[in-house]
Amino acid sequence: MPSLLPIWWLTRFYTRSLHRLRSNGWAPLPERGAAILIANHTCCIDHLLLQSRCRRVLGFMIAKEMYDLPIVHSFCLLTECIPVNRDGRDIQATRAALRTLAEGKVLPIFPEGRITPESGRRLGPMRAGAAFIAVRSGVPVVPAFISGTPATIDIGPALWSPSRSRVMFGEPLDLSDFHPSQAADKDVLARVCERFDQALRDLQERSFREFGGVPARIEEPAGMGPVE
Repeated sequence: MPSLLPIWWLTRFYTRSLHRLRSNGWAPLPERGAAILIANHTCCIDHLLLQSRCRRVLGFMIAKEMYDLPIVHSFCLLTECIPVNRDGRDIQATRAALRTLAEGKVLPIFPEGRITPESGRRLGPMRAGAAFIAVRSGVPVVPAFISGTPATIDIGPALWSPSRSRVMFGEPLDLSDFHPSQAADKDVLARVCERFDQALRDLQERSFREFGGVPARIEEPAGMGPVE
C-alpha cells in the first residue's frame, strides 16, 4: 500500500525521536496471510509503537470514542481500524475483526480491553473477546509487551510527553490444540486467556531484564475477564 509508506516512516521517526523506542527486532509476523498481534495496553501511543516495528500495515481494533476523535479518525480510516464499543458485547466489531483476518490482514488486539496507564508495570485480566477471535480464526498469534510509555490515559500527554518506550516481541503462540468450533466454549476461552496472560508476563520479565526499568507490580489476578 504505497500511500501509507510516508506515514510509516513518519511513525518510525516519531517513536524513535520523542519516545526513544527500543525493541528486540521486527515483529515476527508472517510475510503474508492473516495473523493476530496481541499486546498489553499502556497508553494511546501503543498503536504507533507497534506499527513502527512491523513491516506490515496494522488495522487496529480501537475504542469508538478514540476512533471518532478528529485527530485520529483520518488515520483510522486509512489503516482500516475497527471501532469497538467497550461494553464487552460488540458483536459487530467481532465480526469485522474476523472479516479482516479472513482477508489475510494483520490484526492487533489488546486483550486487556482497556488502558492500564502504568508504563507496563501492571497487567490487567485478559478478556474473552480476544480469545474468541483467536480460536475462531485459527490464525497465528504473536505476543508483544510494551513498557516505558507515558503513564496517562489522555491522548495529548501520551502523544507529546517524551518517554523511553520499549517493545518486546515473542514467538507465535501454539494454539493448535484448539479448534474453531470450540470458540464458544467458555472453558476453552479461559484456557486461551491464561496462555495470553502467561505469554505477556513472560515478555514482561524478559523486557525488564533486557531493557531495564522498574520490576513488575502484579496486582490483578491472571485469568479471564468478562465474556463478550
